Amino acid sequence: MKIIAKLKKFYNKFKRKYLQKVPDFRRNFLYKKYWPYLYKKYSKKPIDEKKVVLAYSDVYKKMPDNLATVKEYLEARGYKCVVVDRADGARRSNNWLINEIKKFFYGKEFFKDYATAKALFLTDYFFPAYAAKPREGQSVVQLWHGCGAFKKWGYSLANKNWGASKKQLEECPIHNTYTHICVSSPKVKFAYAEAFGIGEENIMPIGSPRTDVYFDKDFVASCRKKVIDTFPEIGNRKIILYAPTFRGDSIAASYMKNMMSIVKMQRELGEDYALVIKLHPLTAKSFNIIDIDNFVFNATECVEIETALCAADIVITDYSSLVFEYALLERPMLFFAYDLESYGDSRDFYFPYESFVPGEIVKNTREIIDEIKRLETDFDVERIRRFKEDFMSACDGKSTQRILELSLGLKPEKETEPEKEPALIS
Repeated sequence: MKIIAKLKKFYNKFKRKYLQKVPDFRRNFLYKKYWPYLYKKYSKKPIDEKKVVLAYSDVYKKMPDNLATVKEYLEARGYKCVVVDRADGARRSNNWLINEIKKFFYGKEFFKDYATAKALFLTDYFFPAYAAKPREGQSVVQLWHGCGAFKKWGYSLANKNWGASKKQLEECPIHNTYTHICVSSPKVKFAYAEAFGIGEENIMPIGSPRTDVYFDKDFVASCRKKVIDTFPEIGNRKIILYAPTFRGDSIAASYMKNMMSIVKMQRELGEDYALVIKLHPLTAKSFNIIDIDNFVFNATECVEIETALCAADIVITDYSSLVFEYALLERPMLFFAYDLESYGDSRDFYFPYESFVPGEIVKNTREIIDEIKRLETDFDVERIRRFKEDFMSACDGKSTQRILELSLGLKPEKETEPEKEPALIS
């Protein structure tokens, strides 16, 4: 027993002194030496004017909607789209050391394509992209995964629970290679400049590809039918969509608890409404959905978020950026912010929450029920329209085309005049 205890003590000391330093060593070596070497090596070849790279982290189970929209648009026009669907090259395994070794030698696949591509498109943080600035003739386009500016991120959270340390950011700067940062409105440029630690000159209020679908009348009109086909028990009732974001001090520790009484909601609203729940992928397992026949429907795995939004008559959320897209439809929103004080302390916002959100803030189930009933006869659509103008003014159904014209030099398409307003459904 004494020998085992000594071995454990030796291992813990060795781990603290050496193994825990491996990630920092790997990070610095890749960022400062190996990845720049690979980019320089492969960039000796000419740029392929018809090749783009679409890169995203394996946090996403599938290609993010911004990138999928760009990919479809470009492939229809003869571009070769190379997809890199992991940020560090290592598919997660249970062996920590194997993961570190895989990450250490990663880079060849990504930089071989990036160095000769006309453009690199991102929709989130992607660490390898910050190790080498693009050469002349290349674009690095950050589409970002959300519209507007809600919760703080990036440099805005340095040295906080959700952020990197200032020391790490000084040693290996991030968000530093973008040539085009596409945002949904001029009003949010300051937030992206702060979050990315850069000036506003490359931040362009030219829209977001993921919003184009909300201006497609046929798509919007089809969404309720898609949801009803999935959950026929809804019938002719109105749809309440509950789509909260996650809690926790990190992505790895994220969670979401059910804080509403679904039984009470069913008792008072079940005759006229159905509750469709769309959870964040990170928290679906921790959320306790009470199964109430003919009232609660779990759409987390089977309905896309844009379909759920377009089908919903009312959305209940909290701190999620989906409020920006939903505002395009000019429909009612409620904000179930039961933990506003603690959440605001951990994440912080770019605008004061109470005056920023375009709907009533509710803290419990009784308030949710009362607000839904009130909205039946007293919905202030002008409040939504002012919010839309403030935060979504660059989105008009032509965002993808405009972004690619600027970043790739594509010629404008000859089409009929675009819709001036999003496709609304009464």
